[in-house]
Amino acid sequence: MRALVCTAIGGEEHLEVREDWPSPPCGSQQVRITVAAASVNFPDRLIIRDQYQVKKEPPFVPGNECAGVVADVGADVVGLGVGDRVLTLTGTGAFAEEIVVTIPPAQVHRIPDDMPFDEAAAFNLTYGTAGIGLRRGALAPGDTLLVTGAAGGCGSAAIQIGKALGASVIAVAGGAEKVALCRTLGADHAIDHLTVDALAPAVREITAGHGADVVFDTVGGPDIRDLLRCMAWNGRFLVVGFAGGGVPRIGLNQTILKSISIVGVAYGASAIVDPAGNRELFSQLFDWYSEGKVRPHIGSRFALDQGADAVRAIGERRALGKIVIDIEEGAVGSPGRRRSVRPPGG
Repeated sequence: MRALVCTAIGGEEHLEVREDWPSPPCGSQQVRITVAAASVNFPDRLIIRDQYQVKKEPPFVPGNECAGVVADVGADVVGLGVGDRVLTLTGTGAFAEEIVVTIPPAQVHRIPDDMPFDEAAAFNLTYGTAGIGLRRGALAPGDTLLVTGAAGGCGSAAIQIGKALGASVIAVAGGAEKVALCRTLGADHAIDHLTVDALAPAVREITAGHGADVVFDTVGGPDIRDLLRCMAWNGRFLVVGFAGGGVPRIGLNQTILKSISIVGVAYGASAIVDPAGNRELFSQLFDWYSEGKVRPHIGSRFALDQGADAVRAIGERRALGKIVIDIEEGAVGSPGRRRSVRPPGG
């Protein structure tokens, strides 16, 4: 089968398409999926550099999530059948024409009939992360949610889920194009961090001094004191990722000033530890999708032969929403109709 293979630890220059990559056998607790589309995420860039908690020895096929059609089902697998349209979070291996996943720990979800494969491929990691994160942050109707990296995959999902949960959403992104996308996705307010010296004064003005009840931070960086100053009393700070390139260090005394909770968000591990809760979460997410409340924004598409460029784009922070690799030509957009997310209150 064709696959995008990491041949050595390093950068995207070590990614190349192999025409004869072996397709693994399907065991009794496994499912084989014919992949129609895969999406690119920040961990994909980290894993080829050996900078991620999951370690792989080259050569290997990267790729965290994909969507397609079940082609083979092991004898001990229940609830799935050949021909089912599904999405899955894989860890690695998604940038190929076929993938075999083990159940458990992997969870394979049937997708709604009207969800095309490209949107399904872009759904699992970002909406799962935003969904479990905002649950851990106890986001409630009427709360104010502040989202950093809001034009990226997880950030854009957090905007939409925040609105579906009845929150007022403040999006933070860099540049006019990204800010405009955040507004299109439903953010009530959008701040271009490139045009302000500090976020806290802008957030206090927007919230009439109250601050953000929940901060969904995908960026990290060496200094998050400005974000902590944005928070309301009893605020919840969600540690989602470090796309900014650094892991912040803070003094615990900073949490006392406003009785702030620091909450870690680990979606992949949460899905393994609590599979029933993850299935319930995705049932809600799929309902919101069918109601038009959430939909992945796919900003860029690449062919498998351009897979190295797709991973490079995520590292250069050029992603608007999600980046998708079309594995099976002509299959990603069907079946299913294209729809816009319904504007808040619409």
